Amino acid sequence: MARLTTTEALKDLFTAFGGNASTVADLVTDSEIIKALANHIAAGGAAELPSVSSPGDDGKVLTVVDGAWAAAALPADNTET
Repeated sequence: MARLTTTEALKDLFTAFGGNASTVADLVTDSEIIKALANHIAAGGAAELPSVSSPGDDGKVLTVVDGAWAAAALPADNTET
């Protein structure tokens, strides 16, 4: 396995958090990539799924509420096939 530079690893981290590789492709310093990563996260990139607990969330589904992921009960008219 080839050893990555810190700059290459930060670029990989940026894309792992959902960023577009072309955004950081021409950046050459670690601080530039860290700033791009911070901006991406601040803009809603790398949004997390809501935390869940058992049994409190057992049987719930994932849905969007006010632009964010949330656990919710299945709709009453839901039928299994």
